[in-house]
Amino acid sequence: MKRILTLGIVLLTVNSLLPAQEITFSETKFNWGTVREQDGNVSHDFRFVNTGDKPLTIKNIITGCGCTSSEWTEKAYQPGEEGIIRLVYHPQGRTENDINLVAEIYTNRAAKGVVTLEMAGEIKREAPSYSSRYNPANGKRSQSPTYIPQDEYEQILERIREELYAKTTTQQADRATEKLLRSMLPEGKWSDLDYACFFRTNWEPVEHLKRLVTIAASYTDKQSRYYGNEVLYNAIRDALQYWVKQDPTCFNWWYNQISVPQTQASLLALMDAGQKKLPSEIRMPILKAMGERSDPRKWTGANKMDIAIHHLIRGCLLKNDSIVRVNADEIFYPVQIVANEGIQEDLSYHQHGPQLYIGGYGTVFVDNIVRMGNILNGTKYAMNPEKLTLFSNFIRNTYFNVFRSRYLDFSVTGRGVSRKGTLDYGDCAALFRNLQALDAKHAGEYADIARRFLTQEASYQRSDKNTMYHCSDYMLHNRQNYDFSVRTSSTRTNKTESGNGENLYGTYMSDGATNIRVNGNEYADIFPVWEWDRIPGTTLPAGEKRNPIDWGSKGTCTFTGGVSDGKYGVMTFKMDDYGVKAQKSWFMFDNEVVCLGSGIGSNVPTDIVTTVNQCHLDGNVWINTGKALRQATQGEFAFEQAPQWIWHDSIAYLFPQGNNIKLKMDRQKGNWAKINFNYPATEISMPIFNLVINHGQSPRNASYAYIVVPGINHPEKMKTYSCRHLKIERNDTEIQAVNNRKSGILQIVFFKPGTFDNEEIKVKALKPCVVQIKKSKGKVTDMQIADPQNQEKLKPGVDVIIL
Repeated sequence: MKRILTLGIVLLTVNSLLPAQEITFSETKFNWGTVREQDGNVSHDFRFVNTGDKPLTIKNIITGCGCTSSEWTEKAYQPGEEGIIRLVYHPQGRTENDINLVAEIYTNRAAKGVVTLEMAGEIKREAPSYSSRYNPANGKRSQSPTYIPQDEYEQILERIREELYAKTTTQQADRATEKLLRSMLPEGKWSDLDYACFFRTNWEPVEHLKRLVTIAASYTDKQSRYYGNEVLYNAIRDALQYWVKQDPTCFNWWYNQISVPQTQASLLALMDAGQKKLPSEIRMPILKAMGERSDPRKWTGANKMDIAIHHLIRGCLLKNDSIVRVNADEIFYPVQIVANEGIQEDLSYHQHGPQLYIGGYGTVFVDNIVRMGNILNGTKYAMNPEKLTLFSNFIRNTYFNVFRSRYLDFSVTGRGVSRKGTLDYGDCAALFRNLQALDAKHAGEYADIARRFLTQEASYQRSDKNTMYHCSDYMLHNRQNYDFSVRTSSTRTNKTESGNGENLYGTYMSDGATNIRVNGNEYADIFPVWEWDRIPGTTLPAGEKRNPIDWGSKGTCTFTGGVSDGKYGVMTFKMDDYGVKAQKSWFMFDNEVVCLGSGIGSNVPTDIVTTVNQCHLDGNVWINTGKALRQATQGEFAFEQAPQWIWHDSIAYLFPQGNNIKLKMDRQKGNWAKINFNYPATEISMPIFNLVINHGQSPRNASYAYIVVPGINHPEKMKTYSCRHLKIERNDTEIQAVNNRKSGILQIVFFKPGTFDNEEIKVKALKPCVVQIKKSKGKVTDMQIADPQNQEKLKPGVDVIIL
């Protein structure tokens, strides 16, 4: 039975100040209440009017999952003309109990933004009844023969099978297989999967193949109670026949060329060890499709490797040396320094152009190399020693350093920041086991890192270092007690991308974003409730801004970068974007990071805000006003006079300059669908610590200064802490400089040629640059110089002179 629900629309009046095209809805949210599965589809009509003065067209409607479809009339709606968009929900065979769906409406409206429609409700179901066609009790277990691989192809396939078996216990795999067989329909499919799903992420049909991998593992694992059970074989055969007949394809190339063939490769590798082989009329069309639908030679970085892996498995199944050799070379090809996508000369990692992706695609790269390095180890297709040395250097000196405990730096994971659980990598036990086998020379170091992941002892065997990744506009400051990073972008690098409906509001993530981490989990899954115009470290106009371009765009800054001696560093960012100008620098020492901003100006008629931090509210907050020390309660605070310091979650924030400080400690609300179209719009809330400096509307030559002191595990310790060894020497539009007398380090940013003189040392810069000078017993022992414009290599005594 089809149920259609409609609401009346308020008639809208067109006046002379209309935009060119505009779509106005009478409502953008609707709740169906309780929907009974057995009643079939339900729909709702969202009514709209073209309130512009030119014709309006609807270009496309993207719904939140394959369970939802849309209907509309493809025509030009004249000014004042009404229309209807019908959204239909299909409850049959679904697994969710609550409806929280989003549809995005793409039109030619002058504002260019996407209009979002939301639907909610709950589903009432009847208990399903399953066919007994695939009841494993109707079959029996076979005897387990002794198996010895006869060649390297079989050895590689056996290692792949062992890897698949190790992903779960045999008992867990068997229980999952029983559940899947009970719910499989006689035609070899599952009713809860939408095989016509067209969504670009979370594409449901591939789950069909993943379920078959689970069943095939039980069928071929000699430890399984279902080893050789013919009922399992029949289920796999029938389900593959159904797949071959349907041949589902996705609008997202990644599923067609990577996810589906990789899953098919795993499935065929398992079935190659089965008591009964798949018939050629099933096996060969799958192998043929795997061979035809992708070519790793056309791709770079992680994508190249992903594609090559399933081709290599295909070659082993066919016992074709040429296919295996070519694709083994393709798998290890990205283990080299490149100028495009992959490992950069500074050991950062790029994907999708010059875009920082140490997490995300970088993680895929690491996982693939470790996995295939072990699978091919000892064969003629193994990775060569030179590549292993480079990979070891990358993973030990870059990859694991962006983690604090088991949690990733949010600024290196690209659009994946909008995915649930994206920062928490778990214990990665299998990864570390394989690394210790692959790179035995550094097994002890991997064991220490593995302990940090497993026990979440963030400081265990953590070394102090500072790295400037000049290829990626990223500085990482590692300390035993904390980690701090800065991410910017320039005309040389891409900003953090959106795409496939992900990271919809990450516009500002490459504009001076800072990660301040002591425990590691300060930002874990915070993103649906984040205020995206208050990303830590940034100076921005108030108001969230949706990412305007998919797949990344170049930055606008020509002056960003830093200098590092491997232990200390300073980074700068001369921002001119979104109607805001600001000169921002971060001075990184042992126990403190000094953050300076100058020349802040704006032609935007809204508040300009520098965010000190926006993280999970964890425990008490203490405020020292200089007159009193008090514990803050939940709520919002505006300080007429800046407090001396604010302490929260083992981090102290000091304010040596009398800025307009605002603190908010309260539950912030949001939903995953807002930032990632592939999630439901279920509202969630979290307590958030939100600390900012408000420069007011249209500021002129404003500035700020704050000092971050991580690792202060109790506010009482602030009684004995002193920052007198730190002196902010200058903070203006020509020079920003901080002197750390305890460490004997002077860090200077010259925004233009000039001279710095503090009566202790006189430094003349003939070109704009960043300088770090180290002194011992009154003498200069080291000087580091860098050009933030990345145009030339500057020389001490030539471009920068100590007078």
